Amino acid sequence: MAMGALDLCFVYRNLICCLFSNGYGVHKYVILGNHRDAWTFGAADPNSGTAAMIELAQRFSMLQKQGWRPRRTIIFCSWDAEEYGLTGSTEWVEENREMLSSRAVAYLNIDVSVVGPVLLPSTTPQLDELLLETIKLVQDPDNSSQTVYDAWVKSNASPKIQRLGNGGSDYAAFVQHVGIPSTNLIFGEGPGYPVYHSLYDDFVWVEKFADPGFRRHVAAASIWGIMALRLADEEIIPFDYMSYTTELEAYTKVVEKETEGTAVSCSPLYNSIRALKKAATKVNSERKEIQRELSSKQLSKGSMKIRGLNDRLMQAERAFTNREGIFKQAWYKHLIYGPSEQNDWDTASYPGIADAIATARSSNTSASWKLVQHEVHRVARAVAQASAVLSGSLT
Repeated sequence: MAMGALDLCFVYRNLICCLFSNGYGVHKYVILGNHRDAWTFGAADPNSGTAAMIELAQRFSMLQKQGWRPRRTIIFCSWDAEEYGLTGSTEWVEENREMLSSRAVAYLNIDVSVVGPVLLPSTTPQLDELLLETIKLVQDPDNSSQTVYDAWVKSNASPKIQRLGNGGSDYAAFVQHVGIPSTNLIFGEGPGYPVYHSLYDDFVWVEKFADPGFRRHVAAASIWGIMALRLADEEIIPFDYMSYTTELEAYTKVVEKETEGTAVSCSPLYNSIRALKKAATKVNSERKEIQRELSSKQLSKGSMKIRGLNDRLMQAERAFTNREGIFKQAWYKHLIYGPSEQNDWDTASYPGIADAIATARSSNTSASWKLVQHEVHRVARAVAQASAVLSGSLT
């Protein structure tokens, strides 16, 4: 065979299905996604997640036939070409960036739903409380007398919700390119599983080893569905930004320790975090007041007051993004969570600051440490902007 140029034509096909609201929230979207392409048989990756999404779509269809409509539109996305660099979801997000930025409430991802016994959740922080409330409602697959939350706490000395700063699945473009609150759910054990991307990832392995009886598949679909319903149906979007402030304070302490002995100051970050905490406290009080007014019929559902609050809750996450992107990685716009320059699979907190510190340690010049300070100021401005959006001072 003669040597020569190889001309490849790459074709992918996403499937998008909408369950439309029939009210004022028709143009606000709660998006659920799972990819359907696989390297081999893909029983766990991705078909365990695909099975959960198909089941959810069927249940929502049953509700629809009984006359139910969500307050906000629910969109089901079956992504193609995830294994080829998250191509399907990334292209769709890039193509619809402006629409998603103004209309997307949240993105809920399941890639692999079950490969082990322990819940390993990941979210952006304002969804922490919703996740915890949800898993307290879902029965533990192994013990009907306790919830998934009970089992999760018992299985971990210090149970922790992970963050979405890496390029591990289809949430990447939603969080890191646009700034959409997101989750990723999986039942697993540790960072991987033995048949990952191999010919052994088949139905027999899932049935015999991953989830005998498929009870965890039911639990995963239940968590996914309840979170989607609450995000789509509650009068006030169930976001709580207080969790964000706790996380940001912890990340800033790490930066402070890593820049000890240099001229870098973290004061701008601490000041902006205090402003965000004040705004989050104010919004939570505002939510309670609106709920009281709704209960006493002093306020009607769908009022401009409620819509304004929901818009602020939704848009605050966008404020953490920057059009110029993070240090050395311009496509990644989120200044709080992103991949490290060295490892796309690793979640970095303050990725721009982290990479600037790595560069400064290597060169150890005055200019390189000034660049670290510049990155600190960039993040501080983003946090301050988020607090301004949340408090309503920009409107």
